[in-house]
Amino acid sequence: MTTTTDLKNSSSVLTQAIARMTEALGSDAVLLDEIQVKDFHDPYEGEDAQEYQPSFVVQPSTVEEIQAVVRIASELQIQLWTSSTGRNYGYGGSAPVVNGSVVLSLRRMNRILEINEAAGYALLEPGVSFFDLYNEIKARGLKLWISVPDLGWGSIVGNTLEHGYGYTVNGDHASAVCGMEVVLASGDVVRTGLGAMTNSPMWQRHKRGFGPSLDSLFMQSNFGIVSKMGVWLMPEPEVFATGSIICHNDEDIAPLIDALRPLVLDGTIQGLPLITSSPEPEDGRANPLQDTTGMSQKAKLSATLPPGRWNARISFYGHEALVEARREIVRAAVEHLPNVALELRSYRGDVRPEEVHPLDLVPAGIPNMFLLDMMKKHIGENVGHIDFSPAIPFDGESAAKHELMVRTILEEAGLVAGFGWIANTRSLVGACMVFFDVNDPAEAAAAHAAVELMCEKAAQWGWSEYRAHPSLIEHVAENFDFNDHALSRLYTSLKDAMDPTGTLSPGNHGIWHSAGKNA
Repeated sequence: MTTTTDLKNSSSVLTQAIARMTEALGSDAVLLDEIQVKDFHDPYEGEDAQEYQPSFVVQPSTVEEIQAVVRIASELQIQLWTSSTGRNYGYGGSAPVVNGSVVLSLRRMNRILEINEAAGYALLEPGVSFFDLYNEIKARGLKLWISVPDLGWGSIVGNTLEHGYGYTVNGDHASAVCGMEVVLASGDVVRTGLGAMTNSPMWQRHKRGFGPSLDSLFMQSNFGIVSKMGVWLMPEPEVFATGSIICHNDEDIAPLIDALRPLVLDGTIQGLPLITSSPEPEDGRANPLQDTTGMSQKAKLSATLPPGRWNARISFYGHEALVEARREIVRAAVEHLPNVALELRSYRGDVRPEEVHPLDLVPAGIPNMFLLDMMKKHIGENVGHIDFSPAIPFDGESAAKHELMVRTILEEAGLVAGFGWIANTRSLVGACMVFFDVNDPAEAAAAHAAVELMCEKAAQWGWSEYRAHPSLIEHVAENFDFNDHALSRLYTSLKDAMDPTGTLSPGNHGIWHSAGKNA
């Protein structure tokens, strides 16, 4: 088990750290007030939470200030936990794995450094949200699209470093990265790829430099602090169409998944489809505009989900003739499914947000908060969630097995969840939010236990979560056991070399300094 309390962060050392960081950055950059620091806890923790607690928060505004903080922390041997904007909800927010760590928040580093319309890229700092970049593109009148996740308030850099997803053609956000600037534990600053050449115009245009490509080394890791990132953007399409393939029977999931796979693999369906599961409530389905007061939890949940027992959201982008051709290919490929419905809406590429159906905002690259609004409206203002996100094979048998396992565990625990998959070309990534009332400790504990059990079941089939809540990180990492956990040992060797004092985000994704979990 991980020891989450690190005694090196003693009160005397923290007092020194506060004084020195205040001197280096100014008092407004060091948050000590309990109410202010609370914003950097797990947003769904209970009032009596004892684990994953930060000591205080430091908020640099420049690379030089990051360097100063890192050097102070290294010298005093205190632990820093890096957070971009802290909107990693369902996975712990800004909460550190090691109790007492100092949260290094990059919210203040929110500059959009460059947007190149012709080459289709942007260079960003970690505090830039999806809303920020979208609004800046619109303000400049640029014909570019961004890829957005379900909620638009988070950091583009932070989401990408966690291997987060959107749904347009650049929906695999980690694959859209081109060049990083990174502050190492020593305080040294490096630029990856062609950014290693001073003033190269190629930094955000070409992914690989001369020698190994290092961008992935700084994703889901603790080897450095990313202070700038290049991301590729999508040209505004002439038109796009988005909507749903809807099926109505429990047994439709396997044939639906198997019909989708070749269409995603050959690129007929563009972007990343989202397939959602919505079992029929005993008291009937509800819709988003309905008052669901007094209805069952399953009925309330159905009001937050697209229609149908199974709903595959798909999209097409580009020239009108190509979009229409793709639509007809998909129609022919799914028409054999019983009682299937294909419902698509078409838009101009320059459509305004108010002209777009709320369910179509995300595949239109328009950041929004619709999902959270619906969750609060129907499930409750105190709704929290812990997420279960395994990567599984893109085939109907695996999908059916996965859904049955999750549904069985939820029913036995008396819980509900939003459940589905994001479809890559060869894999499905689970999108499962297990809901609980943040003011109900027993229900919160039941949700955490349910997801831990799901992790155990998935591991038996060779499936792993692609990201996890701090309470589950070690559980997930332990399953990577080939050759006596050789990958973990390699990570530790890299950590020892790059961060000799184990300062940066210890335990992040199961990566530890050789002094280890009991340091």
